[in-house]
Amino acid sequence: MAARNIRKADSGAGLRQNLRLASGLVLLTFAFTHFLNHMLGIWSLEAMEAGRLVFLAVWRSAPGEAVLLASLLTHVSLTLWKTGRRRTLRLSVWQWAQLLLGLGIPFLLIPHAIGTGGLAERFGYEDTYKNVLSILWPGLVLNQTVLMLLVWTHGMIGLHFWLRVKPGYKRWFPMLLSVALVVPVLASWGWIATARRLKLTENVPFPLTGEMIAWSDPLIMWLKWGFYGLVGLALAIVALRMMRRRFVQTIEITYPGDRKVRSPAGPTLLEISRMNGIPHADVCGGRARCSTCRTRILDGADTLPPPAANEQKVLARIGAQDDIRLACQIRPQSALKVQPLVPARGATKASGLAGDAYQWGVEQPAAILFVDLRNFTGLSEHRLSYDVVFLLNRYLGETAHAIEACGGYVDKFIGDGVMAIFGMTDGLQAGCRNALAATNAIAERMEHLNAELAGQLDAPLRVGMGLHAGPVILGRIGALDTNGANARITALGDVVNTASRLESSSKELGHALVVSTTVLTSAGYSCDATREREIPIRGRKDPLRVYALDPPSPLADMFAPAAKPSS
Repeated sequence: MAARNIRKADSGAGLRQNLRLASGLVLLTFAFTHFLNHMLGIWSLEAMEAGRLVFLAVWRSAPGEAVLLASLLTHVSLTLWKTGRRRTLRLSVWQWAQLLLGLGIPFLLIPHAIGTGGLAERFGYEDTYKNVLSILWPGLVLNQTVLMLLVWTHGMIGLHFWLRVKPGYKRWFPMLLSVALVVPVLASWGWIATARRLKLTENVPFPLTGEMIAWSDPLIMWLKWGFYGLVGLALAIVALRMMRRRFVQTIEITYPGDRKVRSPAGPTLLEISRMNGIPHADVCGGRARCSTCRTRILDGADTLPPPAANEQKVLARIGAQDDIRLACQIRPQSALKVQPLVPARGATKASGLAGDAYQWGVEQPAAILFVDLRNFTGLSEHRLSYDVVFLLNRYLGETAHAIEACGGYVDKFIGDGVMAIFGMTDGLQAGCRNALAATNAIAERMEHLNAELAGQLDAPLRVGMGLHAGPVILGRIGALDTNGANARITALGDVVNTASRLESSSKELGHALVVSTTVLTSAGYSCDATREREIPIRGRKDPLRVYALDPPSPLADMFAPAAKPSS
């Protein structure tokens, strides 16, 4: 019965989390479009009024109002619910910032909402920019500016910690940060500039009647008291739970080093760690969006219910064993012996990397290219060490430049070999096409290098290449104990091993490049079927279909666009 109740609770938590995220995105979209409307004041009041008509057509329509009101009530209710369910007030700095900003917003938002939309709905008041700005300027300019900053900062924190575990976010982070900083500045500039011009050029009469004020002022006060009363109730529940821990039956959690703590049943394992000052990695804030709080259950795993949908999704993506669980999702009811798997020290560093998803591993499709210099032992056997280093650096430099010029990422140099990743940010099709182009570019650069070094070489430099594509794990290996920002991204998985074996098979097949049909299909190319062959790959049950080729040659001659299926 207890396990079934926990499963229901975990399933409900996943639903509440998704609803909170969806409602927050709706509210942020509303704020963003409202700020865009304010920006039009940089040009003129007329531009603001024209933009307002578009804004109202969306958000004051029946569907728009329903979605907005439902999102507001959902987001506020779930925030208060989550606050009331906390077993501890030991939160990270960003969690405190988001919570306090969220609690401060209603104090300023309630008067603004009632003074515009509320009066418009109740009395038919025209909340045009002319009327609203004449009220705000100059006495309420500070209130309005602080309100905008609170709303925007709260939304940006939530958006950042939602996106930072997603692949590609780090690449776009500088641009998104610039937008996040510019939007409130331009919005404040727009409405303040227009309000000042309006005050100087027109004597706008005070637009609110005594009846409007008599209705709105008590309502604003009651809404404020009601909201903060609910906040106080939520905090009181947290305090009561913290006091109750001293009097209720507890369970024992054993951490590495035989450190034992006691806690009442109910909190998640992550909350238990925090309540007892035990460092526990956590990047996403306990929302099952990352796997950094993953923990091996050494004893007592049979007392835990099976993972709920959100947890199961994360565990499946990382290929976790049965004894691995997410500390933010499990609520121990009996004694456990646990071992957190990600050092909290490393997680702290990663949280400063702008949400670098590669810090913890990203599974995505990519193309993997291996390049190896043929007969390097023979080339270096009778040469001075300095000459060998010079020759190797020239070859590796040319190869790396060709890869990067075609949109690839140099994973690592392996002696006289190079491993490269394509499609990390632009998708599998583009990655496969770029990888094929890179094989041509490498071959062309080898021809130029052979011509340049003809007087120093007994035989021209030759390379062998293997190219395969499919799902890989991309991550910054070794970043936990070093500066994660400087750690190279590497690829792991069966696709990497297969690409390496294709490069080795290029010797046996007598061609410079061995490419799998998976790459050609993913790139949208077809190739002459007579060139296709099957080769065995160690570790694979079935042979792999490949093409053995000799670039460089124009892609149009080597490959043709794949025929589109008839509708």
